[in-house]
Amino acid sequence: MDRRQTLKSIAGTAALAAMPGMARAQNLIPLKVGTLKQASLTVVWVAQQAGIFEKNGLKVELIEFRNGNEAISAQRGKFVDIVLAIPGSIMVAVERGFDLVVLAESEKAKAAPPDSGSMQVLADSPIKSIKDLVGKRVGVGNLNSQMHVAVNTVLRKNGVDPKQVQFSEVPFSSQFDVLKGKQIDCAAVLDPWTTQMRGSGLTRTIGWHYVESVPEQPIGWWIATKPYAEANKDACTKFGQAIKEAVDYMRADADRARKNVSAYTGLSLDLMKEMPINNWDSRVSLKKWQEVIDMMRENGALEKPWKAEQFVSEFIKPYIVS
Repeated sequence: MDRRQTLKSIAGTAALAAMPGMARAQNLIPLKVGTLKQASLTVVWVAQQAGIFEKNGLKVELIEFRNGNEAISAQRGKFVDIVLAIPGSIMVAVERGFDLVVLAESEKAKAAPPDSGSMQVLADSPIKSIKDLVGKRVGVGNLNSQMHVAVNTVLRKNGVDPKQVQFSEVPFSSQFDVLKGKQIDCAAVLDPWTTQMRGSGLTRTIGWHYVESVPEQPIGWWIATKPYAEANKDACTKFGQAIKEAVDYMRADADRARKNVSAYTGLSLDLMKEMPINNWDSRVSLKKWQEVIDMMRENGALEKPWKAEQFVSEFIKPYIVS
């Protein structure tokens, strides 16, 4: 065999060796997923970094947004296929006529504190408890959201009429500065900001709004529009499977999970040691879904007497446990 034939043979062998990987890459289903730089969203980043999406036949592009409303707007504009949202907001959107489908659940509040969601005041604030919030200013990420409703519920449980509190919509990323500037008296936040505030020594925790309203309530739903889900059932099914695997991966090793959250959010590992690890969980409790629905309705965020089953899709059914 001369040199030309040898090179041709080597090239042919290399091409054949590359074909399985190339074919696999070509068969992957493309998917655009919206994400935020929050500890809870580490699970979707891990699914990409650890090859979990690819293992499940997906080629995922993560597109980062500044807040949940921006991500949902992008989904409506068909710039992304799937986004994460807090269930209460999805319930309200469905009631208002938006065709949204739940594909997977990835996070719950904890059964007891400490939790990701907390209510922070300045360390030298005269506010010592929830009861002291009468006449005070409270910042929340979004007004009339599940978080806002949870805070209202905690207020009522402590004998405070929410109408006696002044609520402001403040992005989570700005709440620490707004609190330090005394433009609000209390901040209702999520991790990583809960951990940043608690670790700074400049704030005190006076409440845990999710845990103290409905313990273990769902706080993370992955959703698609109904037209997209109907046209892309295979992609949606595979996405749900990948989220479950990523959740299991994060739950399996707390130290590894903290390192991943640190890598994704930019929080230092020293600070991460103080952070209560997120309660990632893909298992669905319709009982807890119903408790959130009832809480939303009691606070006027929902008008109709919805049942949890009305939000169940074919994609979520395999993960229902109670």
